[in-house]
Amino acid sequence: MTTPSLRVAELSVLAIETSFAAAITIAARTPMLVNGARSARERDEARRMVVEKVEAVIESVGAAQVATMIMWTRLAFGDIRGPNALAMGFADIAAAAARPVRARVKANATRLLGGG
Repeated sequence: MTTPSLRVAELSVLAIETSFAAAITIAARTPMLVNGARSARERDEARRMVVEKVEAVIESVGAAQVATMIMWTRLAFGDIRGPNALAMGFADIAAAAARPVRARVKANATRLLGGG
């Protein structure tokens, strides 16, 4: 079983990875946004930015809903006892919601840096 402090560390790493990858992605896309999407490649990238954000939100909401159902089921059947266990359940929901976003942002950063 994961301890609350280890869970906080895991969520912190998840947030840091996401923020660094987001910064790389934003830096790579800013010139196109400032100058306008002139080429077909830039227009495709602009379209991709919008579509992938909608997809990431849908994936994140779905993952959070599943994690919420799991937590409430565990709570209903007495598997969650006490405030620490409840906090861990909420941390599971946060992690589930963040994972799809992190995966997409990291993939974008890698692709935009020419690595994939």
